[in-house]
Amino acid sequence: MKLSALLLALVGSIAAFSATADLSMTGRSTVVAMGMQGNGQEGVWLHDQQIRRDLIDRGKAYSHLYDLKKNEIAVIDHSQRLATVYMMAALNEQTDAKVSSKDLKLDVKATGRSHPLQKWKCAEYSLNATMPAEVGGEKVSFTLTGNVWLARDTPEQKEVAAFITAAQTPDFFMGIPALAKSSPTQARSMSEIVRRMAPMGLLCAVDVKTKYEGTGRMAALSNKLDSRISLTYQQYGSAPLKPEVFDIPKGYRVERK
Repeated sequence: MKLSALLLALVGSIAAFSATADLSMTGRSTVVAMGMQGNGQEGVWLHDQQIRRDLIDRGKAYSHLYDLKKNEIAVIDHSQRLATVYMMAALNEQTDAKVSSKDLKLDVKATGRSHPLQKWKCAEYSLNATMPAEVGGEKVSFTLTGNVWLARDTPEQKEVAAFITAAQTPDFFMGIPALAKSSPTQARSMSEIVRRMAPMGLLCAVDVKTKYEGTGRMAALSNKLDSRISLTYQQYGSAPLKPEVFDIPKGYRVERK
């Protein structure tokens, strides 16, 4: 899995912090992978235990559908009219069940700073996370270091209870399907970050540097070239969403993994 694709997928995992009912959010993301930068558009739609994330990456449109009632993740490639559906339970088997607290080191601290997003007050937190990973056959540590902005005590947050409850079930997986096979511990760690941070508030923005640490070639290359992910939501709305927002488009080919 290419690092640029990995970082875009990590944006999606982090965006899931925003889970609530009947909430629409749009914004922009920037991914810098090994010194090369890509900019994309972002959209997230949420209802109860269903989440849809749309993104445009290098001119191609993708959608990720998370259904926490069915415990399914559908990854849609609109250019190929293809939807690949993964069962969360199967992904958890690949990632060897839960990541223990010793496997994932996560430190989140309030900085005292904030910025507004429409009516929300988005508090800034420093974020430092370290997790085991494997890349190119090398066992390394994958780190996220930077800031995240979260909105607490908003009218929209009252509906987040259903998501937080679902996040505590054994089959919960909000990680990256493609990463579950290539680096299962890292995939499970990203899911665990979502689980731990979901109760803290709704995501307004995130800006973190990423790095592989170790003694091998990939870790050495990672230290030489800048890699970071940035996601900023620019507006939100709470109009009721139609059920078809969370459906796979008609006429698309469906593959189940």
